[in-house]
Amino acid sequence: MVSSWVAPQFIKTTIARQLLTVIFAVSLSLAPRESFAEIHLRGEVGENVTVRCPVDRHKTLTFLYFQKGKEFVNGFHRLKNIQRKRWENTSVEEDDAAVQMCNLKASQSGEYQCYIQYKDETNVSDSVIHLSVTAKYSKPTVITLCHAKRCLLTCTSHGGYPRTKLTWNVIGNSSGLIWTDRKESEDSDPNTMLYNISSTVSFNCSYGEQMFIGCSVGDVTSEFLAVCVPKDRPHIRKLTICSIVLFIAIIVLFPVWKCVKNVLQ
Repeated sequence: MVSSWVAPQFIKTTIARQLLTVIFAVSLSLAPRESFAEIHLRGEVGENVTVRCPVDRHKTLTFLYFQKGKEFVNGFHRLKNIQRKRWENTSVEEDDAAVQMCNLKASQSGEYQCYIQYKDETNVSDSVIHLSVTAKYSKPTVITLCHAKRCLLTCTSHGGYPRTKLTWNVIGNSSGLIWTDRKESEDSDPNTMLYNISSTVSFNCSYGEQMFIGCSVGDVTSEFLAVCVPKDRPHIRKLTICSIVLFIAIIVLFPVWKCVKNVLQ
């Protein structure tokens, strides 16, 4: 007996909510509009952002609806209850005409609309809010593998948004650096939409000059690693030879000098 009553009641409730959605969309489309300048906001994944809809503080609001396209996010109506589903990570501050968005997600980037109506007015004012949600990439790490005059370097960074590319940086004379291969890869978590990116380069140290190579993403740079073997410079070689000769001469002449000293005494 109970089940036979619950099913029709559930259907009635579902139909009622769908009718409210249709009525709301139609009423907004038919009401006279007043638009404001677009607002641009930035936020980071996991952080909070407050969206303040532009309103006339000298007037009393009848309703405020905050939407992303046709999707209702949050809002209030002073004359009736809103039965539309609200985003779980949002709350509305009626006195400030503001919507608080907590624990931001990358998927929440995009264009939003504020729809407001004042007491004793039929006009509906709307404003556009562009929300850009970003996530900082981790500090890049570089792994190097060198053999003879050939080196393979891989740079990786994780957990960033939006998608971007890694940049290689060289300190030193790079005229002898011959890039032979470069591969880029990326993958995105289907749930968080955060990216993991990597770049691999292969090159020959044709002139054998020592260089320091690192990589960066945005304004974050990895540690610099020394690669390539320095060339054998002639003046360093001559100095080394002279030092060895002087050392041998001291070893050979020291006993002779000591013997002479004992004779003179």
